[in-house]
Amino acid sequence: MSLPIQLWLLVTISAVVADYTSYIPQLTGKSFQGRVTATTFILDKPQCLFSQDSTLTVWLIVANQTVQLDNTKLSQNAPYYLFPSSGYYRTLRTTADTYPCNNVADYIRVGNDASCSDPNNCNGPLPSSGPYRVKFVVLNSANVLLDQTGWSAPITLRQGKTSSVIDTWPGRRSGGMIVITSILSVLLATFLLCLIGTFIVGRKNIICCKKNENMETPVFEVPPALNIKDYKTHVVPGNPDLELYASPKA
Repeated sequence: MSLPIQLWLLVTISAVVADYTSYIPQLTGKSFQGRVTATTFILDKPQCLFSQDSTLTVWLIVANQTVQLDNTKLSQNAPYYLFPSSGYYRTLRTTADTYPCNNVADYIRVGNDASCSDPNNCNGPLPSSGPYRVKFVVLNSANVLLDQTGWSAPITLRQGKTSSVIDTWPGRRSGGMIVITSILSVLLATFLLCLIGTFIVGRKNIICCKKNENMETPVFEVPPALNIKDYKTHVVPGNPDLELYASPKA
């Protein structure tokens, strides 16, 4: 091979490598809901970057910011389940031709798989807030590293606050929260007053009923028996056939 051809190939390869390394993965600039969450983040999908060679494999490397990786580690298998100990993993395996050059906006959500069927290609949730760095690597069929992009800027995920560090002083509350809290407090106080009033009225009625039950029942005097004369029957002497007649008893 002549020297001019060798120089041309060297310049061509250098240009290709320069194109890869000059690409920096980044968070999407679109205002998506959940652009960055507690376990995921969204990247812009590379456009017009990789060759349309279906024999080349593209991986996304996700690593803690403090982890240093050489080309040997970048070409080795690094499953998601070893991430807590190794500090990095690779995921989203695909072929280079799945990154077409069509200038159509597309996105990649890192950490999107709650359960992974393939442990060696798992895009599982990120376990902490980070910060993380990511880069794309290109391997051939023999798992030899051919190309790689630059590292992204550090990406920090959102994390909820613990209850011990939340400021509960009213001065930190918005006007709407103060109004809602005041209304709820008044309603609760009104409900308690009604409940206490109902209890007092009900107790008073019970006491009144018991007093009525304990009152003596009025005794009605029975009028004396009427002085009615007693009549006895007599037979008329000498005439038994006559009917009886009554004569008053003195």
